[in-house]
Amino acid sequence: MNIRQLDLNLLLVFDAVYRERSISAAARKLDLSQPAVSNALRRLRKFTGDTLFFRSGNEMMPTRTANALAIPVSHALSTVEESLSSLRAFDPRTSTRVFRLGINDFMRVTLVPALANLLEQEAPNVRLEFTGETPNPPVLLEALRRGETDISILPLGAVAAEKDISFSAFNSDTLAVVARAEHPIFDSGTPVSTEALASVRYVTTNNAPALRALAETVFAEHGIERDVACVMPDTSTIPSIVEMTDYLGIVGKSFLKRHQRDHAIAEVKTPFTFPQIKAGLVWARSADEDQGLQWLRHKAEGILKSAVTVGE
Repeated sequence: MNIRQLDLNLLLVFDAVYRERSISAAARKLDLSQPAVSNALRRLRKFTGDTLFFRSGNEMMPTRTANALAIPVSHALSTVEESLSSLRAFDPRTSTRVFRLGINDFMRVTLVPALANLLEQEAPNVRLEFTGETPNPPVLLEALRRGETDISILPLGAVAAEKDISFSAFNSDTLAVVARAEHPIFDSGTPVSTEALASVRYVTTNNAPALRALAETVFAEHGIERDVACVMPDTSTIPSIVEMTDYLGIVGKSFLKRHQRDHAIAEVKTPFTFPQIKAGLVWARSADEDQGLQWLRHKAEGILKSAVTVGE
């Protein structure tokens, strides 16, 4: 028996006859003629080698083979129907979809609380799952393509050349070197020298490899080889470490602005500037028409655009 030789429309007929116990009732349910349903049953009987149904009085009764097929066929049809319904006619009030997001820890702090509050109000049965780690852009892009992740946030430079990836920009930012507010490096009151930047130690993260590579490139262009003292798994710990040590860190200016409220840290004026970073939501182009993801992207974009200062 080769499943590739089976017309899957026959399973719809099988399911209808099994449920209705009647060829005529199944025909009405499927909006088909009785001869069409009878012909479909003949084809399915030939394929399975079993009569599937026998007449008993006014009913079509299932054979043991039909009973064995009924549950998996019904489950398969229901799964497909529910999936198509959730994709094409998304209703946040009733949907039970699970959305998977691949974003770094700073964007989780920026996005997740507001998004969770919105879901509680508008989509009470929707569930969000966030990746535990933020791998490098190529890995995230492959996860989007395979459907393992629905939405990610990445620098747009990492996705601009990807023809099968869609994106929506929500902010521009630049990197900033930060230190504790009373750090000796601020004593001169002027931009520090490259020698001074090379003489101190740094704390960095391994959860934003694209941004770390950008920082390393800029430093290398000015002859600075950073001496890294701490490599942390998340960006959110950098302010606390910088505040308690003489280490310098590199974060986005929006991140610095947010955390200056709670930490005695300040931007170090460097003798060079970092290039502007444009970030955005990214997703597989194959999901452009997914109404559920359209809804989620719209909500996430609104939150991010209001939370992150545009143009800094």
